[in-house]
Amino acid sequence: MKRFTFLSFLIVLFSYSSNSQTYSNLKPKDFKAEIEQNAGIILDVRTPNEVSTGQIENASTIDFYDKNIKDKIAKIQNDKTVYVYCKSGGRSSKAAQLLVEAGQSKVINLQGGIMAWKRAGYSLTSFDDTQESNIQEFFIFDFNTVLSENNIVLVDFHTLWCAPCRKMAPMIDTLEKDYENKVSISRVNLDKSEELADHYKIVAVPTLVLFQDGMEIWRNTGLLSKEELVSVLEKQLN
Repeated sequence: MKRFTFLSFLIVLFSYSSNSQTYSNLKPKDFKAEIEQNAGIILDVRTPNEVSTGQIENASTIDFYDKNIKDKIAKIQNDKTVYVYCKSGGRSSKAAQLLVEAGQSKVINLQGGIMAWKRAGYSLTSFDDTQESNIQEFFIFDFNTVLSENNIVLVDFHTLWCAPCRKMAPMIDTLEKDYENKVSISRVNLDKSEELADHYKIVAVPTLVLFQDGMEIWRNTGLLSKEELVSVLEKQLN
C-alpha cells in the first residue's frame, strides 16, 4: 500500500512538472536578437521615474508596484511573445511568472535587466510621456447613447501604458477627422471603462470594434495599418 502511494505521488509530481508552463531567461545579445526577429510585446515593468531615463524602443510600460498589475497584465495579447525587463532582472522575473499565470504562451525575461542591456552597449529610446487628451471613459448607459445616435460606430479599446495602442492612436485620431459625419470614432480607456470592457468581453489591447445599427459586426485585436482599417470602414459605407 505504501509503495502504491509513493508511485502515485511520483506520477502526479511528474505530470505537474511536465505540464506546468515557465518562462525563459536570455542575455542581452539573445534578447535583442529575439526582439528583432520575432514580433511580440516588449514590457518594461520599472517605475515611471526609471522609465523616464530611457527604455527599449516600442516597450509597453506597467509599473511592477502598481496595485493593478495583474489586471493590466491580463489585458496583454496572449498569442504574442512577451519580452519583459526591469532594472536588474528581479522584478521582471516575478512579472514573467505573473504573465505565465495569466496564460501567456511564451514569456522571455531579460537576464540582468536594463543594466546588463546598457553594459552590452545597446541603446535606449526616450519615453514619450505626452498626455493623451482624446481618450474617453465610458459607462454602459453613455455608450448605448452613442450607439443609438450613430449608424456606424468604431471604438478603439486601448490603454495609456500599451505601446501598440500608443502607436495606433494618431492614426485613429486622423480617421476620426477624415470620417466626420460618416462614422463615430472613439478611443476608450479600458483601464477606466471596466464595465464596458466586461459587457463586450474585451480581454486584450488594442481591440477595435465596429458597430452598425447598435450591433457588433467586426472586431480585431492587435495592430492594424491605416489602409487595412480604411478598407473595413469603406466596405460598410459603400
